[in-house]
Amino acid sequence: MTSSPSLPQSALSKTLDAKLISVNAEISSAKRLLEEMARLLTTGLDGAAREKDIYHQLLEREKLGNTGIGNGVAVPHSRCDQATTAIVAIISLKHPIDFDSIDKQEVDLAFGLLVPKEASQEHLNLLADIARLMSDPDKKHQLSMAKNQSEVIELIGSWSNTN
Repeated sequence: MTSSPSLPQSALSKTLDAKLISVNAEISSAKRLLEEMARLLTTGLDGAAREKDIYHQLLEREKLGNTGIGNGVAVPHSRCDQATTAIVAIISLKHPIDFDSIDKQEVDLAFGLLVPKEASQEHLNLLADIARLMSDPDKKHQLSMAKNQSEVIELIGSWSNTN
């Protein structure tokens, strides 16, 4: 389903970029998930940050409180000096991993966010969109089963216009 220009897009659907989506990734640990998320998010920056720095920012945020939000979903995120706009990466995992989530359920879907330091409302809007969509078990399952980046973008785009 294609988005209609007359319907408002969600904050999440407006930020999606196929090159920042990894489908059916073979990742075996929370550390590797954060490393891969940092790699993807760094490609969304204009060469201003190093992957290692983004990884450490995500890791520091995890130390403040685990970003495993439940229902098999994690949302590692950070504010970033080098980000001029919000950047979202998505990873679906071939096999679920322990992420020490609030509900103790293993994670098979992760949304990574980098937002500018001053983008408080944008950051909150993105987190709210993700939480709203992923609280629906059917939508979460469909996204986990998506076969490619285009399908992920199409699903999220169609949901943002129906809610």
